[in-house]
Amino acid sequence: MSPKPFSGNDGGGGSSEEGAGTRTTGGSSILGKLIGGQQVPGGKTKVPAYVNNELLERLRNTVVGLQRDPRVEVPPVSLSSFVEAAILLAVEAAEEQHNAGRPYPMRPNIKLKTGPPV
Repeated sequence: MSPKPFSGNDGGGGSSEEGAGTRTTGGSSILGKLIGGQQVPGGKTKVPAYVNNELLERLRNTVVGLQRDPRVEVPPVSLSSFVEAAILLAVEAAEEQHNAGRPYPMRPNIKLKTGPPV
């Protein structure tokens, strides 16, 4: 079961490839340099992704708007928590629609191509 979006609860609703979340790929590690990851406190990794500037501004405005709206019961505590919850919902929807609701198996090649398509 997924954590409630925007609850700010990092206490174990999502799955982690690393098990307890104690290992991450860091920007200073060889693997981190290969896939563009950057170690962030709390067992998280900065995501190497490009987003359209207009969409990024809408995202920022949405997070601040939700934080300021008294009708929002549990607003996102940060832009990162909003993005993490949105990614989780999208991944679960893709798994449900295209993989019988199961997580996809670990990819054979750990190194992912990052950046815009060639």
